[in-house]
Amino acid sequence: MLAAFLMTGLSIASAQSQQPLSMDIAVARALENNLGIQIARQQVEMAAVGNSWGAAGALPQIGLSATGSNAVSDQSQNPTSFIQERLQSESVNVSGQLNWMLFDGLGMFADKRALERLVEQADGQAALVIEQTVAATMLAYNGVLVQKALSEVLLSAMDVSRARLQWIEARKATGAATTFDRLQLENALLTDSLAWWQQKANIEQATIALNRLMGESAAMDWEWASSLEVPDAMNDFEALRARALSSATVIQNALISLSIAETGVQQAQARQSPTLSLNANQNEQTSRFEAGDLSGEGATKNLAASLALNFNLFNGGATRRAIQQAKIQVAMAEMQAMEERREVERLLQDALSRWQSSARAHSISAQLAANSLLALEIARERFSTGAINSLEFRDIQMQRMNSEQQQVQALYAWQAADIELRRLSGMWTIGMPVE
Repeated sequence: MLAAFLMTGLSIASAQSQQPLSMDIAVARALENNLGIQIARQQVEMAAVGNSWGAAGALPQIGLSATGSNAVSDQSQNPTSFIQERLQSESVNVSGQLNWMLFDGLGMFADKRALERLVEQADGQAALVIEQTVAATMLAYNGVLVQKALSEVLLSAMDVSRARLQWIEARKATGAATTFDRLQLENALLTDSLAWWQQKANIEQATIALNRLMGESAAMDWEWASSLEVPDAMNDFEALRARALSSATVIQNALISLSIAETGVQQAQARQSPTLSLNANQNEQTSRFEAGDLSGEGATKNLAASLALNFNLFNGGATRRAIQQAKIQVAMAEMQAMEERREVERLLQDALSRWQSSARAHSISAQLAANSLLALEIARERFSTGAINSLEFRDIQMQRMNSEQQQVQALYAWQAADIELRRLSGMWTIGMPVE
């Protein structure tokens, strides 16, 4: 009865149709559907639209305006009017204006460089979001695999307990086993079954977390096409460190911020130079007049141009203060870049330490799992011969379960450290287009 119930639960859990999902596909879905990445890409696009010479003030401003008027004054019934006629006048006035800053102390070039750096900054922020999304998706995918692996450990323990329970029931029927031993084995099976059902909830929660990162429905279920594998060997940490310090996204973003601050100094210094501007306008007006039998037409044209040279001799020290503040911003940006470099080095060393310790832990736990499996096989034979009782057999079985769980957890920690090392090295954002 108990075995039939458990098998029914397993068959129901595996009967649902599932779509295959590999880690690469999961990452691709996250990059495509993640709202944070989409917002970051739109910010890049917005910054690129603003990056133009017109926004930097280097292009002329041209305006065109036209006005028309029509006036009627009927004085034919006004005896006090000098001209007792119906007076009508029409006029059209068209004018064009040109304003062009010819020289502003190279400020327009500094403004253009600042706009270019803002595009790079937005792109760097998008790269950081992409990098974090890739790492989070890989960790979430591995998290599901870990929960499934732990579930497989429990299933294996249930198989052992079920086989021992069937064996002890057959012996009890012949009087060769006691009720106590049967109860112990049945309790072991029930305990493992309860843990398995609880582990099923852990798998569902891990899947929901992954679906959220991929922008999929929370109820979406998958057939997991990738496995939790041992990371590749890492022999040249200095090369990895050099690549991280030269390519880490946070360091690159800090250097972009430094470049923006340096451009701010150039913008402030440009205010010390004189400015030369060109202003030109052209005006054409046509008019028509009617007063009884009298009528006439006229036209006027006006054209003017001027060059204006402005030199700010004193503005209360505003320019000097702006330059000093800009230089302070540069010093702050330099310290921030240095701090980011130190933080990357610290995180890199921490990730390497965890990578190495997790690798050793996985190796040891793998040997423990192998030893505990051999011990369990021996325990089966000794339990069958009565050399050990059900409680001793359960202890050995629990050792087997614990060693397998430790091996899975050590592998997950090893993978997490490996993902962090790759994230810090910037290998997921180098050459990755942000459209």
